[in-house]
Amino acid sequence: MQDYKLDEVDMKILERLRYNAKFTLTVLSKELDMPVSTIRYRIKKLEESKVILGYVPLIDRTNLGYKVSLILEIDTIPKYIERVVNEISQFPPTVRVYGVDSGPKLHVHAIFKEEEEAYSFISHRLYNIKGINSVETSKIIRRYKIDPSILL
Repeated sequence: MQDYKLDEVDMKILERLRYNAKFTLTVLSKELDMPVSTIRYRIKKLEESKVILGYVPLIDRTNLGYKVSLILEIDTIPKYIERVVNEISQFPPTVRVYGVDSGPKLHVHAIFKEEEEAYSFISHRLYNIKGINSVETSKIIRRYKIDPSILL
């Protein structure tokens, strides 16, 4: 990553792109009252410096039939944590994996079409991974805020 100091112009561009990456340079130019060439140059610099990592669609899981969303707190054996991460990351239901500071634990978000699929995933897949001590599950029942534009 290159050292790139963000200024007010960069922040204004990022704020607009954060919620709609499909803005054209012309629209951004008009909204920010800046020449298209400035907007193009700034976006290129933000991409080169890895502030902008890419552009992805926001997909509503429920419209794809994924009705069950779980948070899994997985307690691991420290020497196996990387192995556990690698194996969990290979499973299609897994959408996010985080290491947390409360011990050798992982915070995992996984989505499923049905409750039975979630149960099977936990009991037949997770508990067969060497290095997992225990799994605590919480079902997400409502989302109050989500900001997919910031990688956590």
